[in-house]
Amino acid sequence: MMNKDRFDTLTNSFSKARVLVVGDIYLDETNFGVITEMSLEAPIPVFELQRRYHNPGAAGNVATNLAAMGAQRVEMVGIVGQDINADIVKKEFKDRNVSISGLVADPDSPTNTYGKFRAGGETYPEQEILRSDTPRKSNLASDLEAQVIESIKALAPDVDAIVVVDQVSYVITPDIINTINECAKEHKLLTVADSRERIGMVHGFDVVLPNELELAVGLDMPTDTEEQLATAAKKMLEQAGCAFITRGPDGITPYTKDSAINYPTFATEVVDVTGAGDTVTSATTLTLLANGTHEEAAIMANGAAANAVRQLGAVTVTRAEIESVVFQSQQSQSIVNLEDLQAIVKNYQSKGQTVVWTNGCFDILHAGHVTYLMDAAKQGDVLIVGLNSDASVSAVKGPDRPIVPEDERALIISSLECVDHVLVFGDSDTVPLLDALKPDIYAKGGDYTIDTINQDERVLVESYGGAIALIPGVDGRSTTNIIQRLSE
Repeated sequence: MMNKDRFDTLTNSFSKARVLVVGDIYLDETNFGVITEMSLEAPIPVFELQRRYHNPGAAGNVATNLAAMGAQRVEMVGIVGQDINADIVKKEFKDRNVSISGLVADPDSPTNTYGKFRAGGETYPEQEILRSDTPRKSNLASDLEAQVIESIKALAPDVDAIVVVDQVSYVITPDIINTINECAKEHKLLTVADSRERIGMVHGFDVVLPNELELAVGLDMPTDTEEQLATAAKKMLEQAGCAFITRGPDGITPYTKDSAINYPTFATEVVDVTGAGDTVTSATTLTLLANGTHEEAAIMANGAAANAVRQLGAVTVTRAEIESVVFQSQQSQSIVNLEDLQAIVKNYQSKGQTVVWTNGCFDILHAGHVTYLMDAAKQGDVLIVGLNSDASVSAVKGPDRPIVPEDERALIISSLECVDHVLVFGDSDTVPLLDALKPDIYAKGGDYTIDTINQDERVLVESYGGAIALIPGVDGRSTTNIIQRLSE
């Protein structure tokens, strides 16, 4: 297992990594809404769109995950169309600190786009109702292949690793694999590859990362038993330095010529496995660039994947989220510092999720507190609770408060199902926190009105387009009343 000092050493080195990603780019588009009625023109439901978010998928998801995990520089080489979706995916790359100087435009084909439509309502849960896709491409034109090769050659001297992501067997060709190997040899680069169906075409790379099925399909060999898997992995090692076989609920097994040790998953909740392999590829690449061992890379990759599968769709994972999983036995993964929380909030908002912020002392948790927090959580998708530190509680409530110290209060609050993250803060003024995080909704207790809340807070929240929600309290429920009854 990895200790915290070693984890910090490795992840701090992520910021030195310069990575070039080559492969198929998708625009993942998720649409959220409700079914309002049946159409008058056809026997189909009417989908009322309420919000939409975009995320670069396939090789693009690897690139954005590398950036989210802290890589110094991420270059993306791939093909997009000359259409509005190309503009969207380029903007998403720029917003997530991925360079697009290596993108090649195909005037004859649309940008790969994968759409999901999810509908819910007051009386039924949200669920996926439709998927859309663009035609699967094949036979990369020679002029486009030449442009991709030139982009790789131009960018390779200034990176430390090249990652190949072969999703739809379009961008990656034998000549491109050969070019990458030549560049890697010339510039002493780490090479990493993942392929949905053609991992067998990858040769000369340092690391390949297929799952069990991808290994079976790519080598045309069975992988149903441990013996069959070991045989296929041994075959893979004839053309790669190491094979990280991802095994879903069974974790990750890095196969080398000398060893094959399985590292179990950290996942305790699986919502959607989309993009989990992309986070494995990203975490493995950065850990190996930081001079981590195969064991350490597997642990980091398992931590990244565990975060990915408990979220909907293709997502990016941060170093803080990996840490929260790897060391979750030592502290609640929901309790975070401000710097990490800023990245977490941006990640949620980039996926179209509504972030709710509220704050308070929450000393001696009672039914009024819990009811308030449950109602606050209903205002959006994610609830973040700012918890007053012991010193700030004493400054307001007096030297005998709080009754429960801040570390215990934080643990108790973080254990509530309706609470996603907790931040302990010591400032009496919450304006700097609101300015740093910019939550979509600022929830306040119902004993306030819009005119009696702190007007500096109100001006700030409204200035960036946020909203203020006033949540009614529960009569007769307060920590002060509990303390009075106990002293009687």
